[in-house]
Amino acid sequence: MNRLTHIIILDPVAFAGGSKISTKHVLSQLKSQDTRVTILTADPASWSSSQAYITRLRMPQLLKKAEQGMMYFARHLLIAIQLLWLRLFVGQIHTALGASGPGVDLALYLVKPLLSFRVVQMVHGPVAPSRTIGRCFIAANSVFYLDSTQKSLSSALNAAGYPNDVDTHSHIQTFRNGLPKQSWPSQCQYNYSVMFWAASLLKWKGLDTFMAALSQFPSSKRPETHICYIRPQQNNLAISGAPQPLNKVFWHHSPANLDEIRARANIFVSTSIQEPFGLSILEAMAAGMCVIIPADGAFWDKQLTENINCLKYYPNDINSLSTIMMMAHSNIQDVKTIGRAACKVAHQYDTDHCFMTICEHLVAKQIAVLTTPPQKEIQR
Repeated sequence: MNRLTHIIILDPVAFAGGSKISTKHVLSQLKSQDTRVTILTADPASWSSSQAYITRLRMPQLLKKAEQGMMYFARHLLIAIQLLWLRLFVGQIHTALGASGPGVDLALYLVKPLLSFRVVQMVHGPVAPSRTIGRCFIAANSVFYLDSTQKSLSSALNAAGYPNDVDTHSHIQTFRNGLPKQSWPSQCQYNYSVMFWAASLLKWKGLDTFMAALSQFPSSKRPETHICYIRPQQNNLAISGAPQPLNKVFWHHSPANLDEIRARANIFVSTSIQEPFGLSILEAMAAGMCVIIPADGAFWDKQLTENINCLKYYPNDINSLSTIMMMAHSNIQDVKTIGRAACKVAHQYDTDHCFMTICEHLVAKQIAVLTTPPQKEIQR
């Protein structure tokens, strides 16, 4: 009988988000593999339905928001100590999955030489042009990044003194997010128009823009609207206020029945500008919703065609967004036609295809030899 491959996931982020959802989708693909999974997390509640062994990451208040300088390194050193302590109880670790980016998962790289595990790194958003992050990309056994983050990867590699052409590093490759067939979103309704918005309250997600656009509707003509939001914890970035009083707008904080709420709507509005991927957009498309997105040159703006499988507005332009929302609200037949076309696109993004290579790298037990040797001695 083969020994189980033991995978550890570090999750120091204290709230749910796209990268965490994507990680869960990866894990769903591993159920048929001979694996066991341990998760060290700052947010155990977000993994409550997982079959993995869950243990809480401890962090003093002083270090929770440290993102630079000595306090930042002290934070990750403390996480590294907890990883070493955890190893005593869970046994040999074959592979570590960095689910966010090296700047968040740094502790894995600190203990990698001591515990001799492989590191598979996923990158869901732009990384800082940091020498430390660049070194981590070289130290990782496999790196999978979204296309939209390539420039930031190049900058980090350059800062560390390595070739900044990502294609020259054979262990670094792109991936696409996907949705598992077993938890495919429920079909939305097409009886009457209902708006839907779902994201965290981080300012750059654009809730204030959406609310301003909704406010331009006459109160009597404003569509029923459902807003599902996540309130970030242990975060230094600006956030929007929620809930906000507005007629016909219903607020749902981290709802357990997100799929049910989404199925009651049919128009999804994205107000995130330069979204690296937009998993919530893909989920809305899979539900057959008419998605309204900014024409900002980001991933879905490049993949979708206006008036065929989406509607588009000028980024950060409240009047443009309001006009498109009103147009969609007044024509349920167009909503249905565009939503069905979007659903066909969504079916190209199933996890069986998107995460196949990542899963293969996760279950490998051998220590991969780095194919990109350091180009020069890095001066401290």
